[in-house]
Amino acid sequence: MKISSRGFIIRITTALLAVIFAAGPVWADEMDEELLALKKTSRAFVRVSREVTPSVVNIKTYRRTRSRRPGVDDPLFGDLLEPFREFFGRDFVERFFGSQDKKLVQVGLGSGVIVREEGIILTNNHVIKGADLIKVTFFDKTEAPAEVVGSDPRTDIAVLRLPERNYPAAKMGDSDVIEVGDWAIAIGNPFGLGQSVTVGIVSAKGRASVGIAELEDFIQTDAAINPGNSGGPLITLEGEVIGINTAIFSRSGGYQGIGFAVPSNLARSIMEGLLRTGRIIRSDIGIRVHDLTPTMRDALDLGSTNGVIVSEVMEGSPSEEAGIIPGDVILKIRDRETGGTDTFYRVVDLLPVGDVVPVQIKSNGENRTVRIRVGELLSRPQSSPLRLRTSLGIAVEELTENLAESLGYRYDRGVLITRITRYSQADRVGLEPGDLVVKINGKPTQDLETFREVFQAIDWGENVRMNVRRRDRSFKVSMAMVRE
Repeated sequence: MKISSRGFIIRITTALLAVIFAAGPVWADEMDEELLALKKTSRAFVRVSREVTPSVVNIKTYRRTRSRRPGVDDPLFGDLLEPFREFFGRDFVERFFGSQDKKLVQVGLGSGVIVREEGIILTNNHVIKGADLIKVTFFDKTEAPAEVVGSDPRTDIAVLRLPERNYPAAKMGDSDVIEVGDWAIAIGNPFGLGQSVTVGIVSAKGRASVGIAELEDFIQTDAAINPGNSGGPLITLEGEVIGINTAIFSRSGGYQGIGFAVPSNLARSIMEGLLRTGRIIRSDIGIRVHDLTPTMRDALDLGSTNGVIVSEVMEGSPSEEAGIIPGDVILKIRDRETGGTDTFYRVVDLLPVGDVVPVQIKSNGENRTVRIRVGELLSRPQSSPLRLRTSLGIAVEELTENLAESLGYRYDRGVLITRITRYSQADRVGLEPGDLVVKINGKPTQDLETFREVFQAIDWGENVRMNVRRRDRSFKVSMAMVRE
């Protein structure tokens, strides 16, 4: 049977319409499923926000300052007032234009999260730094004063305590188990507007060299973080705190899709140390390391493998007990690569004291894993009011925490040379300010008092042999105990 072109088109169109109408319910079902999935995700955000928001607080700080109004004693302003003196008289000018001190109050805004029901808050150090008074506003708009338990500028974490009662507390999560791509929810007080919730993902982990804090191991997120969000929590879909929002990377000062949060495991470690002892407990495994040079890589047959080489193992340290020796290469600590000395010390700083951690090393050409129990880095004086001058031409003082960190003497105990007398014996043997005296005549001088005792026991005419560290190297000098 012959079919006209018009008839053929009608039949094809009819068939297509039949297929479309038959498939219609399938498309509708797929759309319903997609909408249902989106609605479930939306409800998850709603549920988490309702659960955690009551534990998020707004923090307002007050700091008293003084401002001096320029007056007749001011060199520039005083000259401008000279015509008034001649016309109205000096007493009149001083009465109306005299210098005056004016008291000012600086107000700061930030966020925080209650992590213990008895009223313990985690926030940022920069939120409460220098505050004379701290007030906390809760979700229901009530207020309460807060006191500072302690803070750690190196990680930008601070711990506050509220008046004793039961508070809604958020659950702390494990920041080590989150993965790039996981949902991330930020809650805080942007621009002082009140509590806000923003949503994004975990964009990266282990971000460092950002320039925000001394010890950096940030979680990066694209959840919107703006001024005032600092100190608020970064949470998961399960409502667990995985970070304390700290800062944004921005050219304009506003949100540009890159925010940073201190991992919850690090924040928890700082908090527990401050609550338990009132100080920051630093971890220590007792080795000094150096970066691998291309020559070292070739000699050790490492290729492109990342790692650091052990240059010294401290006597009696956890690493010595685990069998690590100089020349071993540290490849990973608890599954985290140690790509350089900065990364290595940052990873070590984050290890909880008392934990037994796996450390992957290359020793004598073989890869193996040892287990190290993390120790505590011995504390040092926070200030050094005591100084000691010696007849050898050196002045020494205690090695404080800050000096040890800045000069690279993390694991060393000793006294710091702060001054060298010109043309003295110390000057002639090449000692310099910043050198660390660790032994005298074979006896350790771990602090100023021990140094004084050892030094004063040396008689006139005896030789003085000093073991000295200068940043990353050690050497010895010898001088005579004589009157010059």
